Amino acid sequence: MRRFLFFGLFLPLAGSAQVTSVRFLNRDAWAVEGPRLRVTILKSGGHVGAITLREPGAVNPLWIQSRPTIDPDRFDPVRDAAAYGGGVEARLLSGLAGHNLCFPFWGNPSEAEGRAGMTYHGEAGITRWKQDRSGQDWITVSAEFPESRTRFVRTVRVRGQIAYFDETAENLSAWDRPVGWCEHVTLGPPFLERKVTLIDASLTRGRLGKDEFAWPEGMADKRIDLRQIRESGPVFVNNFLVDPARKYGFFAAINPKLGLLFGYVFPRADFKWMNIWESNTPAQFTRGMEFSNTPSHGTMRTLVATPQLFGVPAYEWLDAKGTLHKRFLSFSVRVPQDFRVADVRIAGRKLELAGRQTGKVIALDFEPGLL
Repeated sequence: MRRFLFFGLFLPLAGSAQVTSVRFLNRDAWAVEGPRLRVTILKSGGHVGAITLREPGAVNPLWIQSRPTIDPDRFDPVRDAAAYGGGVEARLLSGLAGHNLCFPFWGNPSEAEGRAGMTYHGEAGITRWKQDRSGQDWITVSAEFPESRTRFVRTVRVRGQIAYFDETAENLSAWDRPVGWCEHVTLGPPFLERKVTLIDASLTRGRLGKDEFAWPEGMADKRIDLRQIRESGPVFVNNFLVDPARKYGFFAAINPKLGLLFGYVFPRADFKWMNIWESNTPAQFTRGMEFSNTPSHGTMRTLVATPQLFGVPAYEWLDAKGTLHKRFLSFSVRVPQDFRVADVRIAGRKLELAGRQTGKVIALDFEPGLL
């Protein structure tokens, strides 16, 4: 069988589905793959580091840091903090890659929580995950978060050109608690390219602080078009409401030069918000398209301060000894260089990618029972 080199791993170009333990970014990971798509999950932090087509020269749309990373559960503040910027972000940043789960909150800890050792985005991204079980084209992994007394279980299935995610959060304590749950998807080079990569999403109202606007308009140092990737500019985070008229929300990003379209679809009832961040500086070039149950950046104190935004709930309660369950999918597909996304929709057993202006529709096989 012919093979090609990808991030230091020799992978088959095609073949049967399989789940294997691999090295990715010089760290331990799981690879879940079908004949056409491969998902790579880091064991420390649980980050989805890569979602790639199984073909020669495959490009990973997800962000990979330009500096080496380490397993965050082995982070030593004395040895490692300076290398990753110090402060409450350092432990998370030491191992961050691609698609990061933010749970049980999204954003920064309070000053007291920071002094007590909590990092950005909760415990999910700094904990070592374990494999519970697996099959030919699927894996179930889990992790326990001791500080918040919660447990998280994720199943990933690869079918065709779609990866299906099934996730459950469990409260191990006898206390009800508010939770933030954000799927922090971050795009990076070479897929993310200035003035080339285009992004669309099923969004309506947005805000940055007290400024409000309507998608695709956003705010950085000035009003900008968020479908475009700027040539340069400051770091910003905008919060958007996912279109309440839709059953399923989406975002889709295309690099026309690569002819590659990549995106996510999720039930709007599970993820009512999308938080969009961009770092477009010489030191870091990323675009985050983060579908979430909250637009509030912070832990429980922040969540309860803003129970609603635009009349829509801004967090969820995880009942004592209870669970929350969510699903979503990611897709990757080759498209003509002139293809532009107008909509991503589910039609029976097809995931339809509708083109703008041309009316062209690209249909992927879809399994309704998995979303």
